[in-house]
Amino acid sequence: MRVERRVSESVDLFRNAMEYKINRLTLANRRLKQKIFDLYTIIELSRKLNSVLDLEVLLAQMLSSLVDQLGTRSIAIFLRRDPKQDKLTLFKFIGGTRPQSSTKRDQPQLSLGGKLCRLFFSKKEPLLLEEIQSLVKVDIPEIRILQNLECKLCLPLISREELVGILILGPKKTNRRFTDGDLEFISVLTDLLTVAVENAILYENQKKINAKLKRTQRQLIQSEKLAALGQLSASLAHEINNPLGIIKNYILILSESLNQDDLNHHNLMMIKEEVDRIARIVKSLLDFSRPEKNKVALLNLSSIVKQTIMLIEKEFLTKNIRIKTHLPEDLCQVMGWEDQLKQVFLNLLVNSKDFMPQGGEITISARNTDQGVEIEFADTGPGIPDENICRIFEPFFTTKQEGKGTGLGLWICYGIMQKHGGTIRAKRKKTGTSFVLTWPKAQG
Repeated sequence: MRVERRVSESVDLFRNAMEYKINRLTLANRRLKQKIFDLYTIIELSRKLNSVLDLEVLLAQMLSSLVDQLGTRSIAIFLRRDPKQDKLTLFKFIGGTRPQSSTKRDQPQLSLGGKLCRLFFSKKEPLLLEEIQSLVKVDIPEIRILQNLECKLCLPLISREELVGILILGPKKTNRRFTDGDLEFISVLTDLLTVAVENAILYENQKKINAKLKRTQRQLIQSEKLAALGQLSASLAHEINNPLGIIKNYILILSESLNQDDLNHHNLMMIKEEVDRIARIVKSLLDFSRPEKNKVALLNLSSIVKQTIMLIEKEFLTKNIRIKTHLPEDLCQVMGWEDQLKQVFLNLLVNSKDFMPQGGEITISARNTDQGVEIEFADTGPGIPDENICRIFEPFFTTKQEGKGTGLGLWICYGIMQKHGGTIRAKRKKTGTSFVLTWPKAQG
């Protein structure tokens, strides 16, 4: 019996030893498989990150992969997209319940100079929410932001000794803690993500710079056109004025030799009126091309718009065109020349009328902005084709029928608005076209 008992005990000890060894090998095998899978995931993500430069697409792929790999309920990322900003803004959030915000400006933000960001920068390593609370020691609004995002683990994204973002992981779906293997995997991915995000932001900023450069080039070309045409207009106006003066003198001489009841006298007076009209057109060209002599004054744009409407409202009603206005009484004043702005408003109204031969509606609305004043002229005409939107302010460009437009009206409006330090731009709408004019707020 003793021998059998000893043999049984030896077998049990051997079995226990083997089971222990097998369990250890199984655990080691599982860890090895996990590391292989993590490594494969890192390689695949690295390949994707190196081929994607769009920040939205890049982060969507990266965060989705992290959620699947780690099994977290939610994930978020704060980024500093503009080097001039001193805040990190919530850029993307996946899973969980996102904090409600009405606009992009209302997104949760973390100050780079605040305690939280300073802590992340000094530690430069993943931190659990409990660790963050114990290190900060006081309840601050930024801690509540993390709690609202269901934060469990925070990872700082640091590049070139600057905090460029923070990755926030929610709790695992299994409610288990993050293991050392998880932290190792996350740290490697964080380094990859930091480089990829920085490259994407640089690419995005470069695109903005290139777009701004193209706009500046177009504005320079337009300014050169305006300057050249202004000089040409001035020289032509002077040349035209001389023969006009001679014609007018001979008309006066001829009219004195005729009785007022004579039909030829009436015809001469009609010729004189047309010569005077030519002279006024020439004068307007000269006024546009040379510096303004009248002093600039404080102007009430609502009043100027109403005065302009009074000049043409009766004619527009006969054409079945209604003019609606939404002009607030507290509209900010601007600095400028009243006659020139009346000319701008009149040109825009007449332009809309010409494109609505069957009648329609013109709506004029104004509002105060942070920079100054904005007025929009919107009509219900056929609209401007997309290919012509960028050309309508060029001199002599017109889409009207031959003989009905000179192509100078909108060009003159453009020049006058530039002189006032403002802007004018056209927008194609579902029904019709709108012109948006802006002025800087009067200083002092």
